[in-house]
Amino acid sequence: MLIAATFSLLATTLAPQNPAASTQDAKPILAKRDQKTLADKLRKYLTAEIKYDSSSGKAREKASKARRKTKDSFDKDWAKADAKGVLGSMADLKVVFHNCFTNKRPDVGKGNFYMRDVAETPFKYGLQIPKKYSEKNPWTTVVVLPSGKAGTWTKPKDYFAKVWAGTSLLQTAIVLIPMLPQGLEMDAIPDYSRDGAEKDEQRRIGSVFSSFGFIMNNYNVDRSRVFLDCATENNGYGVRLASLFPDRWAGIILRDPTEVDDIRIGSLLSVPVLAIETSANAARVAALKTRWDETCPGMFTVIKGKGATPHLASAPEIEAWMKDKTRTMTPTKITLEPNHDRFNKAYWVSIRVADSLQTASPDKKPRLQVVADRAANRITVDAQGVERFEVLLNDDLIDLNKEFTIVINGKAIKETRRRSFRDMKRRMMERNDWSYLFPVSYIATVPKE
Repeated sequence: MLIAATFSLLATTLAPQNPAASTQDAKPILAKRDQKTLADKLRKYLTAEIKYDSSSGKAREKASKARRKTKDSFDKDWAKADAKGVLGSMADLKVVFHNCFTNKRPDVGKGNFYMRDVAETPFKYGLQIPKKYSEKNPWTTVVVLPSGKAGTWTKPKDYFAKVWAGTSLLQTAIVLIPMLPQGLEMDAIPDYSRDGAEKDEQRRIGSVFSSFGFIMNNYNVDRSRVFLDCATENNGYGVRLASLFPDRWAGIILRDPTEVDDIRIGSLLSVPVLAIETSANAARVAALKTRWDETCPGMFTVIKGKGATPHLASAPEIEAWMKDKTRTMTPTKITLEPNHDRFNKAYWVSIRVADSLQTASPDKKPRLQVVADRAANRITVDAQGVERFEVLLNDDLIDLNKEFTIVINGKAIKETRRRSFRDMKRRMMERNDWSYLFPVSYIATVPKE
């Protein structure tokens, strides 16, 4: 499941989150006690299944028995809930699946900063977990990219002291600081016509996501409350990284904003951005805000920086901005503007076949804009440079009990689909994200003009 994851002002500010509310106009169909019973049995079943999948030999045989027993127990209660239509009730599904993975007790001390290696990789990272961390509850997580100059990167422990050491955030959030690849600049836009460019970009992505994936698998990360905190000479990279995986982030913090004119930002339509302004970067921040207001309206906030970059003294203002930020997995409008041919998914939309970014002219690069209108039970797709795409559907987006309409570049099709628990569970497990609940997939080819 590794990914190609209180207490006072701040007991309430960055507290572990409850299940996301459903946008579906319906109350839960299950009683709270039945929701809890299903949730408890699902957690035991998934724990046994994960152990089975990772075992071999006699240990796998033993794990198989536990898996079968927990599955049978869950299936019995699920069948009763399914007969009531639970697969169509997002209010119930979000409660049942919330926090459905079992985590072990941490192997690092609480309240202190530690350096660790990512097993079987060249990557390292620094980590601090709250003193009151419990593996039973989901925790806000901040992925912090350390500052650097010309490819020389500050060590995670040294950078931690400059951004979050001694702040209230440490009571309520996991702080992860990957060690960035020495000698490799992060902000540079890859030129994939150059030998080694793809390998360099994989090192950039791997340096962040190898440790983030490990933390997601081994600590109780609140999937809807993960923030990307960017420093000098990686603000541009942070924007690009977020655009490749927009549905992972509750927000992006830019401590030293830089121009990102060569990065398509449409995929960040639902990702809040906080920029810290100083007299030295005010013009850049103003230009960024103008661009964001045009492309991602309402998502760009500016605060005045306190003290020297990276603005440790601005921590209270940053935390206040983070307070109400929560990623939603079902935004009703998605713009998918890939910045890489291989990373072309966002939330419930993905491009399957499209023109290459390397050969398409700037105004013809692949792009999808998808809008869900539940009142009209319609999905509208505007596609450019895309041949084939997929949308994942649930009852937050449309009413799957009824016929729905898919409109692709102005051409309408009437459809019906059956919900599948097995497919929904598989997708959720593969992504390691209990909010990723989509019991229907719809794959379509864009009509020729």
